[in-house]
Amino acid sequence: MIMQGGIPDRAKAPEIREFGELVMPDVTKSVLDNGIPLYRLDHGNQEACCLTCVWRGGVAESSAKSLPALVLSMMREGTASHDGEEIADIIEYNGAKLFVSADSHFSTLKLYTLNSMAANVIPLLPEMMLEPTFPEKNFEVLREKVAKNEEIKRAKVEAQAAIAINRMVMGEGHPLAVDETPEEIRRYTRDDLLRWHKKVFTPVVDDAGESSMTLFLAGRITPEIERLVRDLFGSMPVKRGTPLPFNIVKFDCRAVAEERIRVDGALQSAVRMAVPAIGREHPDYIALRLLVMALGGYFGSRLMSNIREDKGYTYGINSYLLGYPEGGIIGISSSTDNSTVDPLIEETIREIKRLSTGDFKDEEMKRLKQHAMSSLASSLDSPFDIMDYYINRLVAFIPPKYFERQVAAVKSLTAEELARVAREHFSLDRLNIAVAGA
Repeated sequence: MIMQGGIPDRAKAPEIREFGELVMPDVTKSVLDNGIPLYRLDHGNQEACCLTCVWRGGVAESSAKSLPALVLSMMREGTASHDGEEIADIIEYNGAKLFVSADSHFSTLKLYTLNSMAANVIPLLPEMMLEPTFPEKNFEVLREKVAKNEEIKRAKVEAQAAIAINRMVMGEGHPLAVDETPEEIRRYTRDDLLRWHKKVFTPVVDDAGESSMTLFLAGRITPEIERLVRDLFGSMPVKRGTPLPFNIVKFDCRAVAEERIRVDGALQSAVRMAVPAIGREHPDYIALRLLVMALGGYFGSRLMSNIREDKGYTYGINSYLLGYPEGGIIGISSSTDNSTVDPLIEETIREIKRLSTGDFKDEEMKRLKQHAMSSLASSLDSPFDIMDYYINRLVAFIPPKYFERQVAAVKSLTAEELARVAREHFSLDRLNIAVAGA
């Protein structure tokens, strides 16, 4: 911001500067006495920390799509030592926050706490992992809540289009494309919870040191907090054997198709488009990600400029590249008036075709690189963001030095490279389209 007499001159835009060197800090890995790995990052000035527990086993390893998340939520509803209300009171009284999530192949529990309160809340975690009681009444209430939420979601055109496009591009019956109905959720039993908990949350370590459970500790780590974590989790019982294997089934997009799903009374239509893509292991993956970003990955992208700002077909349209161990997917997502579905699709295809011509102007390339570097820089904002990068490396099967490779790819990116990647890896011959609306 330009200053005049010490006062910001708001009539002039601030100078845009190039990013300096972005470096992802290293984390320290150690192994607890029972074989559970602990990643540690002592970083930052705030007297707070975050402990994340990650287990093998997610949606793909479960026979029921919503079960992994339901079990995680039920783990806070009571243990052998505390009922659900007591757990909630302890967490709230001490100013802590507890989050759970179930991903494709992993289940995660994350606890944020002030250092001064850590000894009051961290001991709850081993209880929740090893001694959950899964009270029947709480389970029935939560199960119905999950089923109701699914009913509400499925009534929306966005959900209908997403279900269809996943089935088309991943393959019929794929573990990650399973369409679970509210009625199927209501048929879950407490025994289902117990079986999944036993399968996933009992730590298993093999002879080579591979563990089904991993710990991540980040923030301002005092010796007392590290000792607390090591004592609590290092003394947990661990089975010797083979950790839960991943259920990785390669995506199988057998045909190119367009599906229209009628939703009576819908005021607008959801449009989902997808193309099978290369995976993270491919040397062109990062360049393809930048190409997809140029297409629709930020507010000044081509799709936003054309379809939102110029044509006015939508309030928002975005594109993204997803990298699974099962394969890659380029996705495009938007909603529009029922009358403008076809023009939106036509303009989107036109923009995809234009990528291979290489007509990227200097200003567009500069804007794209700035956005990409800003996204990378945001990963360094706090110790929690930094550790999230390492957690994501595990749960998303991201290869080592991925951050550094992204920085290098952005700096060396050219219009010619984007055009080459578009021609080789973004083929309209494999485009699938799903539309849900009136």
